[in-house]
Amino acid sequence: MGLSVDDLYDMTPRSFQNKLIGFNQYREQVTQNDWERTRIIVHACLSPHSKKQLKPKQILPFPWDNKHKPVISSKKKIAEVTALHEEFLRNKQK
Repeated sequence: MGLSVDDLYDMTPRSFQNKLIGFNQYREQVTQNDWERTRIIVHACLSPHSKKQLKPKQILPFPWDNKHKPVISSKKKIAEVTALHEEFLRNKQK
């Protein structure tokens, strides 16, 4: 993390946790960038020899490829949750 001993002892537990979380996110991003670069190189090497039109994500899929898909609730699910919430509030008032 690049902290000196003095910097470490001057930090509060919360600031150390924030620094650690940021450092881990940075390392994860660097690793993902390296793997993305590898995927592009593999795609460039394989595509001239393939009869099919391949996409880089088909050749080398990663867990973070599907990470950012939003979850959309149906109207039925929203109605169910709303009914449960209203029932909870009614029971709490009794």
